[in-house]
Amino acid sequence: MRKRYFVSIVLLTYCMTFSYGQSVPFLHYFSDARTSAMGKAGYVTSSPFAVQHNIATILSDHTPATSIGASYLFWQPQATNSALIHTAGYLTTKNVGFAAGVRSHTLGAIEKFDDFGVFSGTISPLEYVLDMGLAFKINKNFSTGVALHYISSDMGGKKKGSAVASSLSLLFKHEQLSVGLGCSYLGSKISYGYGGYGLPTRVEAGVGYRFLDSKKHSLMGAGDVAYQTTSSYEGIIGGVGVEYTLHNLISLRTGYHFEDEKTGVSYPTVGCGLHLFGFSVDFAYMLAQSNHPMYQTMMVSLKWGSVRK
Repeated sequence: MRKRYFVSIVLLTYCMTFSYGQSVPFLHYFSDARTSAMGKAGYVTSSPFAVQHNIATILSDHTPATSIGASYLFWQPQATNSALIHTAGYLTTKNVGFAAGVRSHTLGAIEKFDDFGVFSGTISPLEYVLDMGLAFKINKNFSTGVALHYISSDMGGKKKGSAVASSLSLLFKHEQLSVGLGCSYLGSKISYGYGGYGLPTRVEAGVGYRFLDSKKHSLMGAGDVAYQTTSSYEGIIGGVGVEYTLHNLISLRTGYHFEDEKTGVSYPTVGCGLHLFGFSVDFAYMLAQSNHPMYQTMMVSLKWGSVRK
């Protein structure tokens, strides 16, 4: 019983601290199990969830013309009821692409207790984001894009807020090299009735290189770095990772994600993927000890993409 009370208090404290300290940190949570297994180094990697990080990537020559996907994040499944669900996709023509998606973040019912340890009810935090955007191909090597995000945060009771934000991105691709640059979540503040709280705005950059690219073997490396500008939560965030694919059928991945102490925690990652008939099932696991916030955290993604003609 005491353990349940303790977990409830920890969850409530975590939820309220981040909501009022930097507001809606889940905007930068995992979206794709593929890049999550590579230390979250996916800024220049195309996926159905590109509208949530770098929409310009959907116009890369080697990406599917159309793609849809869904992901489910298990965050500390033995200790919490937290769930993060992503659904997104995109359509492209030769030089223009449209992408959209929705994300929902729930913490389940959290019990509240007064200063004397007496139960005083429950709250059920619910947050979601609606994403949509356009990408444009400038020339053979450069693509750019803009995404708009409507953010809603309900922390229970009267603690509700919303915001509108935009993300800008640019991608350079030449043969096996990809380089990306952009800004994410530039927008209005969220107010829960205690003043305005800034979004976790970031200036981001990424690089990717395909070392091998044959029908039998494929080896790709990626690295990301970002600077988060939110007041009191400023700091550097980044990741590095590699992906090896055999016969376009099975992928093995690993990486390392790092963050400043003010913005989050660091941890290694591993994962795998299975690709068949245009479908991909990907799995990512965060390697962390029992006292680490990412302990037992994992993600599963299901994606489909059509062949670009």
